This record gives sequence, C-alpha cells and structure tokens, in this order.
Amino acid sequence: MHYGIVTYGSRGDVQPYIALSLGLKERGHQVTLLANENFKEMAGDYGLDFYPLHGNIQALIETPEVIRIIKSGNIISFFRRLQKMSHEVQPQVCADLLKGLTNIEVIVASPLSLLWIYSVAEKMGKQWAIVQLSVPATPTRAFPFAGFSFFNSPTYNIFSHHLIQLVYWSLNKKDVNGFRRLLGLPAMERSVIKNIARTKILNLYAFSPLLLARPRDWDDNVDITGFLTIPLYKRIALHIESAPLELTEWLQKGEKPLYVGFGSIPIPKPALLAQILRELLEKTNYRIVFCQGWSPMPDLPKDEKIFSLKSINHAWLFPQCCAALIHGGIGTIAAVLQAGIPPIVGSIFGDQPLWGKLIEQQGLGIHIPFKKITTSRVLAAIAKTNSQEMKQKASALGKQLKKEDGTLHAIKSLEKYFGQAGS
Repeated sequence: MHYGIVTYGSRGDVQPYIALSLGLKERGHQVTLLANENFKEMAGDYGLDFYPLHGNIQALIETPEVIRIIKSGNIISFFRRLQKMSHEVQPQVCADLLKGLTNIEVIVASPLSLLWIYSVAEKMGKQWAIVQLSVPATPTRAFPFAGFSFFNSPTYNIFSHHLIQLVYWSLNKKDVNGFRRLLGLPAMERSVIKNIARTKILNLYAFSPLLLARPRDWDDNVDITGFLTIPLYKRIALHIESAPLELTEWLQKGEKPLYVGFGSIPIPKPALLAQILRELLEKTNYRIVFCQGWSPMPDLPKDEKIFSLKSINHAWLFPQCCAALIHGGIGTIAAVLQAGIPPIVGSIFGDQPLWGKLIEQQGLGIHIPFKKITTSRVLAAIAKTNSQEMKQKASALGKQLKKEDGTLHAIKSLEKYFGQAGS
C-alpha cells in the first residue's frame, strides 16, 4: 500500500513521522513523506521519497522581524506573526497537497494538516487517518484540554475540550470553506473535528500511555500508541548527526553535564537564559551542553565547562547527561525519558505546561514555566533531579519505555484500519 504521510512545522513536527515512514517501509509499504520544503535533505538522509510543501518554517522564523519579536519575549506577538505567515502560504500548500497526493492510496495526517486533508481526501475519494503528537484534543472527562488545567472535574474537563473545538472552528471555518469552494465541495457548517469524530476516522496519539493513560470514555477509533522514535542504530548506521569528536572528548573529561536546549522553539528571552547559564558556571561546578537549535544566542558565556553546538542526536547524548533543561515539546520529552534521566521542563506555551505538570506530579522531573525561570529556581530544580528518588523513578521509566514500540503499534493500527497487512 502507498502511504502519504503529511506533516508541517518544525523539526519536532516532522521527525516522528520520519520514524513512522521508516517503519512502514520495513513492513513492505511504499511511503511518500509530504512536509515543508526545508526537510527535503533530512528525509533524503533516511532514504525516503519526499514531496515538498511550500514554505520554510526555519527561514520564516529567522527573519529580522520575527527575531525582534523573539527578543522582546512577547509570545502573543510571535504567534500572531506565525499565524499570519501560515495564512499567506496556505493556498500554495493546499495546491501542493493536491498534486503530491495524486498517486497516494491512503493518507496519514498530522494535527496541523488535518483541516485541509479532510477536504482533500473527500475530493480525491481517499481513506485517511490521523496521527497526533500533542496532548489529546479528543473530548474526555479524565482531564482538561491543554492550557485549561485550572480545574480538574469531569464536567469541566469535557467542557474545556468542546470549548476549544468551538473556538478552533470559528477561527478556521472561513478558510476551510473557501478551500472547499475551490475544490467544488459544499460548505461545512459542522466543525471538521466533530465530523471526524462522527465518522470515526482513526485517531492515534503518539506518546506513551505510561505518561498519560488512555481515557476509558474514548471511542474505539481513538488510541495511544507510544512514542514514534527513530532507532539509534539506524541513525548511527546512516551517519546522521554524528557526534563531533570534540564533544566526545569533552564529555570524557568530567562529570555528566546538564543538557540545555529549546529545540525549534524560540527562546522568549535569550539574554535571560544566557545570564542564568553564566551564573550556573560561576557559582557551581556543573558542566553544560548547550544546544542552540533555532534560537540565536549571541551572549552565550565562554567557559571550558560549557560546550555549545547547533544540533545533536538526543538519543546518543542524553544517556551521557545528568538531567536536561528543555522546553517540553513531546519529541524532546520522549528522548529525555527514554534516556532514563530527569527533565526540567521550562515550558513556554501550548501543551508544554501540561507535560511539565504531569512529569512533576509523577516525580520524574521538575516543571518551571519559562516566565518564572530564574537561576535560583534552576539550581533548586537541579538539586531535586540529583535526588536518589527522582533518579530511580526516571531510570525505571526509561527501562519500561525501551520495551514499548510505539511505531509498530501505530503501524499495526493503520494496517488494520486500512484493511491491508504489511509484509
């Protein structure tokens, strides 16, 4: 069967779908990955067929205007600008989808693409399913929607999910129906999300049930699979993100370091984080590996106890660290927990605060909202991650996660849903 895997966004929005694509290929399926054009090289490194979708998220984020907004620390302004940029590229992206999915048999959509894939699949008469990476948006009485965790009661929880669906549809209804007119399809009054639930389209959440268990009030078409992770041996064999010799030598010269990195998420106040790192280096003996990701850090301190690099293979590095200060994106959280070390989640927005709270509640790590981050809070968090109890809990979970195979679970669910097994 020929799968079209559609995703869009930052690296955290693409890499798990590369894992899914590789797993499907191993099962004998043909796969085409459709993602924003700046991931063409990455897909090629793994030998995947790739169809580029218009837009380069990293290039858009690194424009002078966006960098100015990032430095201001105004996250609301950042997302308004991101929404405007998305609106500008959407017509071309939709046109690319229609071309790129022509010879595809079945479609797997990410959350950011499902609004458009719903209509594309309807127009083309193709079956499709959803694989999501974030905290569930499927209504449940078990927990509230991410960002609405002010209370936790069954009535409030399910209300929060329905409320966000209503707001989401009101913001996108005009654009969706405009796109449907171009396709010659009738306008929709009912929310796309409600139609997806009504028609029981397969909806998989790709995180570990050990972190958040599947609610009992979900329908059978909704499930939690486990993390979608590219096996380390594959990345090593293909020489993808090989560790620089200088880093390997640096790691061997002292105690396990603290990892600090916020991936593709713009750091709201880079000067503040630079100051915190400087104070950590001055006041303690901690060593630090700092991964820049997509955030410029011109004021990064110069010290032999800090090693800075642009990107790194987390699966290789994290087991060699004592803890990790991260933004809380689910991909990075997966890598930290699988390594068996405690995360310090400096959440910025979206589902990150909820993951941070869950991790702290389970005694696996510490949550510090970035707007409250200070040197003293980071020092206190590091001290807690050094406790024997937290180390043991993180290590035990890491061993359990190694027994999970979220990718295989997801693939078997897709094969069953689409009515064809792999080889």
